[in-house]
Amino acid sequence: MCFCHAHPEKLAELGRQGGRKNRRWKSNDDDLPDRPLKTIEEVGGLLEETTNRVRQGPFDLRAANSIGYLAGILLNALDQRLEERVPHLEAILSNKEEPDQ
Repeated sequence: MCFCHAHPEKLAELGRQGGRKNRRWKSNDDDLPDRPLKTIEEVGGLLEETTNRVRQGPFDLRAANSIGYLAGILLNALDQRLEERVPHLEAILSNKEEPDQ
């Protein structure tokens, strides 16, 4: 008889221990400074840094996945802000061009 069938209570306990361990996210870099993420370039820099950290290892892949996901959402928000500003800027430019003509 295998261990799992002989001790089903131990199997459940081992599963709980693994689950508890996997719930905690520990960063090896507690001294990382906050980064401003107000421009597309700054978000790109964060993604570049995260990609390099994953490649160099060890880096928590769940953290990298979360960073990538959140950065994607932030890039969409920044892009939307730019799209909202373009008509305003076009109106300003068209008003400045009229007197010169």
